[in-house]
Amino acid sequence: MIGGKVREAADKVCDGKAVDLPGSGYNPRVLPYGWLSLISGLAKLDIELEEPFLFSLKTDYELEETKKVVKEVKEHLRDYWRCFA
Repeated sequence: MIGGKVREAADKVCDGKAVDLPGSGYNPRVLPYGWLSLISGLAKLDIELEEPFLFSLKTDYELEETKKVVKEVKEHLRDYWRCFA
């Protein structure tokens, strides 16, 4: 769907030319599906993609590390952003 939306916008705005730089998690088990989906939408290819079930949605393996990084960022920016006080 996203590739199709980018293609539609490119057709309207810049004569069909598009550069797309996906920015998200780079899980090597999921990334090929995302690229295939994007490219097929850009190329107007109607292919059936099944959602890969690679891990439990109830388990966030990086949650604790993410919480640690957010806490450190808040501590460093506390003096500059009142919302972190």
